[in-house]
Amino acid sequence: MARRLSRRPLAAAAAGLVALDALLALAGADAAELSLLALLLAPGLAMLPLLPATVRESPVASLAAAPALGLAASSVALISVSSAGIALNGTSVRLVLAALVLAGFLLPGEEARVLERPAVLAAAGLALAVAAGLVLQDRVVGGAPVPGNDWAKYALYADEIRAHGSLLIDNPYWMLGVPFREDPGAPSLYGGFLVLTGQPASVVVHGVWVLGVISILSIFAFVRALWGDLAGVLAAAFVAVLPISQDILAWHGVANLAALALLPLVLLYLTRLVTRGLPALEPVGLGLLLVALAAAHRLSLLVVGLTLLVAAAAALASGQARPVLRGLLLTAASAAVLAPGVIYDLVERGRSFGGTQDYRAYLSAKVSLGPVVGDLTVIFTLMAAAALVLAVRWSVRERTFLPLLSLLAVTIVLAYAWILHIPNAYFRMAYFLPVVLAPLVAVGLVRLLPARRAAAVTAVAALAIGAFAWDQGGNVRDFYAFSSGSSLRGLDAVSAGLRPREVVVTDRCWSFLATWLLHTRTLPALEPEDIQPKAELRRARDARAVLDGTPAGMALARRLGVRYLIVDPTCVDTRERPTSPPAVGTPLYVSKRLVVLRLPPT
Repeated sequence: MARRLSRRPLAAAAAGLVALDALLALAGADAAELSLLALLLAPGLAMLPLLPATVRESPVASLAAAPALGLAASSVALISVSSAGIALNGTSVRLVLAALVLAGFLLPGEEARVLERPAVLAAAGLALAVAAGLVLQDRVVGGAPVPGNDWAKYALYADEIRAHGSLLIDNPYWMLGVPFREDPGAPSLYGGFLVLTGQPASVVVHGVWVLGVISILSIFAFVRALWGDLAGVLAAAFVAVLPISQDILAWHGVANLAALALLPLVLLYLTRLVTRGLPALEPVGLGLLLVALAAAHRLSLLVVGLTLLVAAAAALASGQARPVLRGLLLTAASAAVLAPGVIYDLVERGRSFGGTQDYRAYLSAKVSLGPVVGDLTVIFTLMAAAALVLAVRWSVRERTFLPLLSLLAVTIVLAYAWILHIPNAYFRMAYFLPVVLAPLVAVGLVRLLPARRAAAVTAVAALAIGAFAWDQGGNVRDFYAFSSGSSLRGLDAVSAGLRPREVVVTDRCWSFLATWLLHTRTLPALEPEDIQPKAELRRARDARAVLDGTPAGMALARRLGVRYLIVDPTCVDTRERPTSPPAVGTPLYVSKRLVVLRLPPT
């Protein structure tokens, strides 16, 4: 045991985190930050032997990869436990974390323990990149209330998970009452955190901020493992400062960002697969990440699945059949062992979806190149174009670039999948671009310039890009700032007069927010492109009929006893066109972002 402890100091630290969290919980102490570390960091530290050796050889890379690996392990474990019918409470969640850490501690392998000068410089550079990201992220999601609409559905789901101790539960308020249909990855962690800490549900609105930091760390671990410390730091810096990295925080894309935090590690395994195969425990690590990706975000699973097929096919065509096929088979076997609980959850969750809408429902969500370039900035776009040309040339002799180029090809194809009549939220494919382009730009700079000059060029570019991101961060926060102080005062007035189980009709901008803030049944007038489950389309049309004052809509309002309509006068559709204002109702409260209308008594 002493020998194992000396070889696995980070695993021992993980055990200490979980044990200390449990002891403080028994003592009734408030240690929310420690519980967060036990939930996300400790499992990753314990399971470091699942990572490729090129990560484990660096203490900095190991620590950077641990949160994403912990996110994957904890989410898969909590979903599996819930699927088995075990209630999620403080005791069961802590036992799950203890089991994960113990399993990781028993894995064979050693950890790097020497922090040499290059590693110290890499740690300092990574710290600067994370600090830059935190400053820009604070510009968007710092303080309260946070911008966006989607955060409310995650707060509500986490609160209901804590109340019911389960993931497969009904939402008593949304669309008059339907099952929760969100991808379970992030909600399992949000609910687990609330169960561990007893914190108010509102604290999870900053969970997206944690995911944003993890995505910076994991891109460093990926790039450093393949191209060295300096390239890893440069890639992390670009991801941290790009405006598109802040945009996703503003509209609160939790599921997307959770997947993007896992994606760099998946790319690392894929690169290992197509270059030298997956030795030792690496197939288990890749299998775990793929299962976690399936739980986190279905679109991202599709992207990664297609990327895996393209990269593996290219590697097979180049004569690497045996190691690639062996790695694929071992990964599939590992995923099959780890996936049953997640598969059960997804199948049960999907039973109420009612299918998927036709691609025509998403035609208004097409990609526009101008806004994409703006979100990446012209500076970075030009650097990325040059780096892409170089990467294509290098890929003729180096299969290391194959997964990145495959991911880029898949991203472009899915962004324009409407041509093939494939339904998709096409514009969201842009959020995969930094994961591809930042590593390519970093590698290009490191290979073309001396180390100091590459660092200097990146610093100048990052400052310029960060200036754009700072300005845009304020703009996107204002654009998505539905729940301002005046808006919340208006909703407080509505809440005071609500009857039990009363139905409120909202527009798309106040949909999730009204459901969470009022805790009453809502009928939101979502646009078709806002909706994934086809089963919600009819009720969204019913809500639109009420707002439009059609005979059918007014008959429905009378039947449901609707008294209040809640809309944002500045609300726009996905094409940024103003949505139609309600045709009925008497104004009760009017502010910049909220109008409350009262329907005539029946």
